[in-house]
Formats: sequence, C-alpha cells, structure tokens
Amino acid sequence: MTSSDYIFLALCGVSVLLLALSAFVRPLAKPCSVLCLIWMGAALPILFFLTYAWRYVLLFYLISSALGLLFHFGGRGT
Repeated sequence: MTSSDYIFLALCGVSVLLLALSAFVRPLAKPCSVLCLIWMGAALPILFFLTYAWRYVLLFYLISSALGLLFHFGGRGT
C-alpha cells in the first residue's frame, strides 16, 4: 500500500468514527452529526487537492454512506 492509500483510509476512518459516535453515544448525537456534515463537505476539496481520481472520491462517499446506513439502520425507538 502506498502512502496515498493510508491517507485515504484515514479520511474514511474519521468519517466512520463520527458516524459511529453519533449513532452509539446519545449525548454526542447532535454535535457529531453536525461535525459529520462539515467533514463530508470538507473532505471533497481535501481529496481533490491531494489529486485523487474521481473514483476514489466516489468510493469515499460510498463507504461513508454505506457505514452510516449500517450504524443508523432502524432508527431510534420511541
């Protein structure tokens, strides 16, 4: 693996961490959700400035959305 692959995995890891915290730690749900939205918006220029191909950018968002759906599957009970 090259160093750019490690950077890509680190960016995905931050996204997954924020999504997991917002799903499993109830007091941090709103702040982590807001941070996750900001992170998703900030990750796009970061990936393009690091000269990743558009396929990696799409893969980043697909991984993040798939894990977000996995963490939030079923929603919160009433």
